[in-house]
Amino acid sequence: MKFAKLHGLGNDFILLDLRGSPGAAAPDAERAAGLCDRHRGVGADGVLTLLPGDRMVIHNADGSVPEMCGNGARCAALWMATDGCAHPATGRVVLQTEAGPRPCMVEAVSPEHGLVEVEMGVPEVEPLRALPLGRRRVQATPVSLGNPHRVLFLDESAPDRLMSLAREFGPVLCRAEDANIEFAGRTGPQRYAVAVFERGAGLTQACGTGACAVAAAAFARGDADPGRELTIDLPGGALSIRLDPGSRQLRMRGPAQLVYVGELAI
Repeated sequence: MKFAKLHGLGNDFILLDLRGSPGAAAPDAERAAGLCDRHRGVGADGVLTLLPGDRMVIHNADGSVPEMCGNGARCAALWMATDGCAHPATGRVVLQTEAGPRPCMVEAVSPEHGLVEVEMGVPEVEPLRALPLGRRRVQATPVSLGNPHRVLFLDESAPDRLMSLAREFGPVLCRAEDANIEFAGRTGPQRYAVAVFERGAGLTQACGTGACAVAAAAFARGDADPGRELTIDLPGGALSIRLDPGSRQLRMRGPAQLVYVGELAI
């Protein structure tokens, strides 16, 4: 079976394009986890399976199935718009996900690389809740973007420090909350540094839904201007988030890139 390896800001995926195979199914959890194994498989943070009807099924590295993946959506949209990264393209594709339809605008000046803006839906922001962070308790903002998030705004904003906190406290909070955990520090009026511990994947270079969750929480707190674009700096690079004033949808914009195409032997 052919596959493609793509990444969005270092958040990497194995893509299986089965749209031309009626009755095709996504791999099971064990198979997906095996493909993501960086020693005995291809190696990735997740598997994206494209099925007939432009349906996208996502598996995390542990085989679990999240509702949505922002970086994965950008990678899949690039692949679809360029006919398998065969030629440059500008156009719109609509991915059918467990979180609902996700329209994507693709600007690919080369077959293997492009910028993609994804309509990420209307975020649901819930009341604050206190979560333990070592000996202290920190107020977290629960946000849903089809998948659950807990955003912790901290006084720390140095990327290394946020990664250290995510590494230390992310696993416990993720299990307790059954959610993705964002450790965020404000670095400017419309800019945040963020480290994310993802459900089913752990620490990754980037998280698209996590970036959107931070933006939604910042807008809800009044810490950022919803009328202006907001920048989220992740370990792998920056994503731009804006709020559509009419639909109230968040729109995420960032790069996607093909790494290589291969053939699965096992």
